[in-house]
Amino acid sequence: MRFLPYPKQTGFTLLELSVVLIIIALVAGGIVVGQSLIRSATLRSVMGEYDHYLKAVQEFQDKYLALPGDMPNAEEFWDKDISGADYNVIRRKTINGNGDGRIGTADNATANASSDPSVGLSNETEWFRAWQQLANAGFIDGAYSGVHPSYDDNEAHIGFNVPGSAMRRAGWTLYYYLHTSTNGTLWGDHYGHLLEFGSELGGSYTRGSIITPAEAYEIDSKLDDGKPGRGKVRVFTPNDINCTTNNTSQDNSIYNTTYTQNACSPIFLLGF
Repeated sequence: MRFLPYPKQTGFTLLELSVVLIIIALVAGGIVVGQSLIRSATLRSVMGEYDHYLKAVQEFQDKYLALPGDMPNAEEFWDKDISGADYNVIRRKTINGNGDGRIGTADNATANASSDPSVGLSNETEWFRAWQQLANAGFIDGAYSGVHPSYDDNEAHIGFNVPGSAMRRAGWTLYYYLHTSTNGTLWGDHYGHLLEFGSELGGSYTRGSIITPAEAYEIDSKLDDGKPGRGKVRVFTPNDINCTTNNTSQDNSIYNTTYTQNACSPIFLLGF
């Protein structure tokens, strides 16, 4: 009796499958680690941007003896802006501020600008002229319109009237703020001049949620005290349970680090 040979096996052995699974796990792990490293580098860039803009404002003030946007003799250094409601033109001209020592003439963020964005001394007009004048003076890169882009008087558009960030879809607004009483968005406090970091929010400035509570805590801990309601680094929505918890008082509020989605918009107080 003649025995035929067994047919040749064409499948994978258990050892080969194990090796493939290990390689897949290593690749997936490397992608996760790589994404984490990129995100950490981006957060460091955000902190660097804050430092850069703070120094730019200080150097502008030292050179011109005035704050950008609030500068009462800006038209002596850069051509006077034209009048009219052409919101879509990138303007490199400017207008004078009122010289009251605040980037914004109002003590809050209530819209009170003229319907013509090229005239008037509203708080929002000075907010956007500040970036324009910082760029005109060479302290920051870019070209900014100096105006709000529509009849939404405090509306920030990244790359148009406020600078963007290394973080995708994020930008900066510079203004003065005195918040007299606590509400659903901020603790009542004298914030003074600040840099607001966040995404665009229709009809408003850059206060849209852009980072997670854990990321906000990381920035706050490295630059300040790690408390969202105190110090020079805070968040825009301390009463938002997604960003913070323990909101019974300004001192007790903490970052809700168990929440993993973007929920925070940091505020960087400039100290004046």
